[in-house]
Amino acid sequence: MVLLRVFLIFFLLSNFSNANDLLSYEKQSKISIKELAVNLKKSLKGVLKESGPIAAVEYCNIAALDITSDVSNKNNIFIKRTSLKLRNKNNMPDRWEIDVLNNFEKRKKNGENVMSLSYQAVYKDNNKSFYRYMKAIPTGKVCLTCHGSNIDPKLASKLSELYPDDNAYNYKLGDIRGAFSVKIPLPN
Repeated sequence: MVLLRVFLIFFLLSNFSNANDLLSYEKQSKISIKELAVNLKKSLKGVLKESGPIAAVEYCNIAALDITSDVSNKNNIFIKRTSLKLRNKNNMPDRWEIDVLNNFEKRKKNGENVMSLSYQAVYKDNNKSFYRYMKAIPTGKVCLTCHGSNIDPKLASKLSELYPDDNAYNYKLGDIRGAFSVKIPLPN
């Protein structure tokens, strides 16, 4: 009986530790996503205001992946933006991300607010464990300039030039434009 109690206490403490680890990974993910979102938005809005949408698209084509890489490296995680309707093929979703994005669409259809859509899981890939976290990116008014259905013809031409396989258009205000995706390797 004493041995059972010791085991039970050990089991509860280890699960509490795992729960705290998950909360820590979630917090790290949210902080990294906020940092990336703020950096991208600030950079893009500056160029958009100073030089217009075409220059902003050219800038985004070059700088967005660098800004994302900087946040990944600084926070020692892997972070990206992805979508079911890609503009940049470097942001291609993996199978897990596709499933989560489809789940987000179902949850939105069932009335959940896009701003609050997130999902987390511990995921195994090739015998390695990862903490995975995704947060939906809602389509805001400024997003419609480059991602809406009424894109200026000159801007549309530039988008076609930079992104020949572009599918990231025809969004409406409040649609799920994609998601931030975080992947953190877990100790074995």
